[in-house]
Amino acid sequence: MAIPPSLPDRRAVCLAIARSALAAGVAGTLAGCGRGGVRRDAGALTIMQTEGPRAMDPANHTATLTGAILDPMYEGLVRLDAAGAAVPLLATSWQTPDGLTWTFRLRDGVRFHDGAPMDAAAVAQSFQRLIDPRSALAAAGKFKPIIGSVETVGASAVQFRLRKPYADLLTLLSASQASIVSPRAAAAGTLQRVACGTGPYAFVAWASDEYVAQRRSPGYWGRAARTETLRWTWSSEPSVLYMALRTGDADIATPLSPVFSRLAAANPALSLVHSPGTAFFWIALNTRLPPLDDVRVRQALNFATDRAALVAGLLGGFGQPATAPLADRTPFAHPDPTRLRFDPGQARRLLSAAGHGAGLGVAVATQAADEPLAEALQAMWAEVGVALEIRRLEGGVYASEAFAAPRVKVAEGLGGVLASWSSGVAPDLQLRPLFDSASMAPAGANLGFYDDPAVDALIDAAVGSRDPAERRRLYAAVQARIVAAAPAVLLYTRDDLVGARRGVSGLGVRPGGELVVSGAFKA
Repeated sequence: MAIPPSLPDRRAVCLAIARSALAAGVAGTLAGCGRGGVRRDAGALTIMQTEGPRAMDPANHTATLTGAILDPMYEGLVRLDAAGAAVPLLATSWQTPDGLTWTFRLRDGVRFHDGAPMDAAAVAQSFQRLIDPRSALAAAGKFKPIIGSVETVGASAVQFRLRKPYADLLTLLSASQASIVSPRAAAAGTLQRVACGTGPYAFVAWASDEYVAQRRSPGYWGRAARTETLRWTWSSEPSVLYMALRTGDADIATPLSPVFSRLAAANPALSLVHSPGTAFFWIALNTRLPPLDDVRVRQALNFATDRAALVAGLLGGFGQPATAPLADRTPFAHPDPTRLRFDPGQARRLLSAAGHGAGLGVAVATQAADEPLAEALQAMWAEVGVALEIRRLEGGVYASEAFAAPRVKVAEGLGGVLASWSSGVAPDLQLRPLFDSASMAPAGANLGFYDDPAVDALIDAAVGSRDPAERRRLYAAVQARIVAAAPAVLLYTRDDLVGARRGVSGLGVRPGGELVVSGAFKA
């Protein structure tokens, strides 16, 4: 997306960042052109991502890229089709009379990779370990508040009893973390390092710092995979992913940066898989810290933010400016372009009315990867008299600061946290973690300590309703209330960008960026 030269300097700041990245990327690409030749092994696919897996246990991670690696080896009761509707997988059918009790009938004749039968007992045990009150599994908190119990109904059906009606249950059960694991492997305690599911690929090896290897499962119940082996590698350097595609060291690379996505799209040896994403970027504002405890100041920061310029300059157009607290492609997203418009004049008026006409300072924590975004915001906010202090933090330090308790952030004068969130297409899985008072840090991702009982009640009512029209009304109300209170500066959603060698077919990308390669093959 070209940026007209007549636009204000703030857009030039964003464009300069993108040009710098492009120059660095091209240099890195040229430097790698002398590497090995293109491999033509049609029986293997190599996939490179920006990070390695955190576990081989689907219940013990919350990372999109880990989910992609585990996906070929595991299956859940249901999956989502391209339209976002739940379709059978290990369950063949389901029914609920009241939204509280759900019965799933299971597929016959399926076995785990270790030979154990995939039956009602195995499914019940898989979920019981996840919702156990003593569970320390990373994904347990996503399921324990919703699922009360899972019991067998004979040998080929299971019954879920929910703690309260939850309209997005099928979407929740399609997530990586709800995959069914072998009861033998779970009992042996080996799942953290050795995957064991029912998927079309079986685990071969995990060399922690190098690769994960998977081989086509000969006993798979469904259509056999068309590729014999999958090899997963990783690098945090965007240029390395693109160079690996260029040289053939990787057949697939994800997520590509916007800069290298444009290069991939222009390269006749490569192709770009591009779809609107749900990776949502925002700054959680510390509502306990003056002057951010004043709604007028929080609203001013939103008016001072040129989202279109951020998308154009930092994402190369591969994204959408935020118009709501939900990604555009999320069901029930309710755009509010009036309140989420770029209006520096209104920002100045609000700051003046709040007693900060002479300016103020805000400190925001960020990770290294998001520093260009913070710098662009720094330039924009300076135009309305807000001095943004960027606190760049590494890895574990960032996580510790982001999820610190209110008294810690107030003592440190931390006014905000720049972060991103990807929850697929279930609105409850984005609104509840980020804006419900029960999700306040350190317990959850409500990093700014936003507390509105009306919002909590609306979130509960919306996910409990089985009437689409009523859900739409409730979700519109909760989003309007959040936008008005401005507990966060809503920024943009980033598109999902995957690069592949020409001839690679059968790739899929789930909303949120999780790669699906079970059906991928080389022509």
